[in-house]
Amino acid sequence: MQTPLAWLNVTSNLGRMLLNALGIGFAVVLMFTQIGFLYGLFDSAVEVLRLLKTDLVVLSPARYTVPSEQRFDYGLIDRAKGVSGVSQVIPLYMDRSLAVARVQGHVSRSIRVLGVPVEARPFVDQSMNQACEELTDSRFALVDRRSKESYGFEKKNLDKLRAQSVELSGQTIKLHDWVTIGTDFVYDGTLIVSEAGVERYFPNRNGRGQPLAAVDLGLVRIESDAQIDQVRQGLQSRLGSGIEVFTHKELVDREINFWARNTPIGIIFSIGTIMGMFIGVIICYQILFTDIQDHLPEYATLKAMGYGPGYFLRFVLAQAFYLCMSGFLPGWIVSWFLYQWLSQWTGLVMRLQPERVLIVGCLTLVMSILSGLLAVRKLWRTDPAALFK
Repeated sequence: MQTPLAWLNVTSNLGRMLLNALGIGFAVVLMFTQIGFLYGLFDSAVEVLRLLKTDLVVLSPARYTVPSEQRFDYGLIDRAKGVSGVSQVIPLYMDRSLAVARVQGHVSRSIRVLGVPVEARPFVDQSMNQACEELTDSRFALVDRRSKESYGFEKKNLDKLRAQSVELSGQTIKLHDWVTIGTDFVYDGTLIVSEAGVERYFPNRNGRGQPLAAVDLGLVRIESDAQIDQVRQGLQSRLGSGIEVFTHKELVDREINFWARNTPIGIIFSIGTIMGMFIGVIICYQILFTDIQDHLPEYATLKAMGYGPGYFLRFVLAQAFYLCMSGFLPGWIVSWFLYQWLSQWTGLVMRLQPERVLIVGCLTLVMSILSGLLAVRKLWRTDPAALFK
């Protein structure tokens, strides 16, 4: 049985091994953080959409991104209800330009306000639906627990929340309970009100028309035996060019693509991730180079015994792999805790999903290969005769 020299080289000195793992783990955490912010910003931008329970979404063709406030007439909601295969159509109202929240003792700030029919159960989360059903008074509102601290909303004690003195667009509003949504590119906080609340706080949202006559999104649920493509075609045909119809997934993907292509965010954090990998390459290379330098006589002996370049390549790559994995595992664990803290602190949706762990794992593998290829050149150039003079 062959002696696992690479593994023994890595683990022979526990103190040095821990120090090496710490250095490489730093690069791993850096990559996880950059990827976390990249996907966290995209996930946050579509979190509200993902919370909605719907098969199809109807919106104005002028609404190039969900936060823009191009609306369509409520009459199209009524027409959509008559399309074959449609079981329910729910109007959703979104306001920001007219929505200003002020908690007593804090400055006024713009906020996103979602208006929902209280009994329509528009959300996937049943606790959110139950909370919406309690909006029986037009002055009641639900507040996103992950809204920025600068608003001043109480986030721990429900009695204190309900006792807070809060205004929305210059009128008193009563915070009734919490929901969990999160911040994004545009919004630092969210309130949910009833349709009556929309009329109360935003009477001018539709110019001189009725406030509820201008709808932001139409949530279409189809019957269980209906074909979604046929229902979609039926909606588009019946409602005409005044609306666009997307599947739930298509709208989520469109929103992510908008922010990825029209902002430098994707490029910035992608470059940050690659830079993290190269930092890891440099750290791992320095560790390998130092180890090779310290054991040159032993390596020279192996060369003199007839071991060729292929053996040393496999040896150094194996050692680089063990080093990188020793840093990857603790880096993964630290990143999980870091994600939880960053999510609480920033309000962003940061999830350490398996595919993101796989991305960082693959980058760590590339890191080990590159550092190994750089370090093995020292061994290839070593002349055994020169070391034994």
